[in-house]
Amino acid sequence: MHVVNGKEREIVDMLRDFGLSEYEAKMYFTLLTIGEAKVMKITRKASVPQSKAYDVLDRLQEKGFVELSGTAPKRYRARVLEETADLTKRRKLREVSELEEKQQRLYSILQSIAPIHEKHSGLRLFTPSYRR
Repeated sequence: MHVVNGKEREIVDMLRDFGLSEYEAKMYFTLLTIGEAKVMKITRKASVPQSKAYDVLDRLQEKGFVELSGTAPKRYRARVLEETADLTKRRKLREVSELEEKQQRLYSILQSIAPIHEKHSGLRLFTPSYRR
């Protein structure tokens, strides 16, 4: 992948912030710039090994960044950047909400076991793995 003005690293890093791997970022950006294409063209322009192409494209499809536009031969196209950014924001907000719920559950567990732990200082909180 070679972008004019040497911005390829910056672009890949920004796309990785959206939850993409290195190869996913390169292939997604390539599709944004070239439009619909066959796998061979995408991998060549993105500098991604062809052996990884279908796995990478499948993951991009699962994440909502690309769509299959033809079946024989397979052709892919990028979804609009605004749509993918919205999908990513919603996913991140869901993750934050889940973390907040887990934080509250952990806090209530700590509140309930703190008095027991203070009373029994030698109490183990976890069973050693060799005893399972």
